[in-house]
Amino acid sequence: MTASNPDTQIVIVGGGPVGLGLAIELGQRGVSCILVERFASPQPIPKGQNLTQRTMEHFHFWGAEQELRAARTIPRDYGIGGMTAYGTLLSGYRYDWLQRELVRPFYFTDNERLPQYATEAVLRHRLGELKTVETCYGWSAEEITQDEEGAEIVIAERGGVGRRTLRSNYIIGCDGSRSFTREAAGITQTHSDHDRLMVLLVFRSEGLHKLLERYPNKSFYNVLHPDLNGYWKFFGRVDLGTTWFFHAPVPLGTTKDNFDFSAYVHGAVGAEFDVAFEHIGFWDLRVAVADRYRNKRVFIAGDAAHSHPPYGGYGINQGVCDYFVSTGISWRMKTKARVN
Repeated sequence: MTASNPDTQIVIVGGGPVGLGLAIELGQRGVSCILVERFASPQPIPKGQNLTQRTMEHFHFWGAEQELRAARTIPRDYGIGGMTAYGTLLSGYRYDWLQRELVRPFYFTDNERLPQYATEAVLRHRLGELKTVETCYGWSAEEITQDEEGAEIVIAERGGVGRRTLRSNYIIGCDGSRSFTREAAGITQTHSDHDRLMVLLVFRSEGLHKLLERYPNKSFYNVLHPDLNGYWKFFGRVDLGTTWFFHAPVPLGTTKDNFDFSAYVHGAVGAEFDVAFEHIGFWDLRVAVADRYRNKRVFIAGDAAHSHPPYGGYGINQGVCDYFVSTGISWRMKTKARVN
């Protein structure tokens, strides 16, 4: 394997918002990339909804800000702030929380709120306009090796028989908290486990929208209670009027079939209403940080480097902060080209 004739300068493993954004950032700088993403289309789970002002600055300079704002699932004239209530959402004891729209004069761009799959769709469209980036949607990484001159990755078509071996100068893993790239590079993590099982519910309910009309212009709602021992129950709007998500702690050993989730969300609100579940999933409450972000020619970014509980979009926004990696690599590429 030689670095003098690679298939591309950078292979990016993982096509979530971090990988897609990184490919756009590098592609706009003239660095050739191949993006490898195991899912052929964005997955319809409404995570990573909150995009901060600093993150939106990136979308502006990627030429994707207006398209992203047009993809917002809550009308522009409806607020995207939140509130915290004590006991239940309808208890009457509440305060406004995380009103990022109030600080608009201090930033170059406004913040935004929309489901991650909508964000990914916008980024995929923008990426498709760049001739410097090749995309491999529906492909997974199977093997990574590297030497003094470059890196090599074997990818396989999911549900098919295709296989490719790609040579590059560098590989960047943006493939999530269970990162194959991180493991293949031998990069270890430090974990902070809370020993708490959390549930993510996605459900449809027009009744909940009607109950919460008393709190206009709110898009997410937290419930505090002493029995939660510092954790909270967290509701968020996916759209205005119908679809919701809900995060909360549940007993260890909880499954889709042995717990009354309808009663749980009713108790958090303080009233009964119609509930039609579309997704029931679980995640472990923990924080994990890689002990280093690089091993020779392999880098990691986003959740592969640091995973957070899915509150407030920490993962996606912190992942965007990792783009200093792309700046450094771009500089290396251009410097090497001048020297040669």
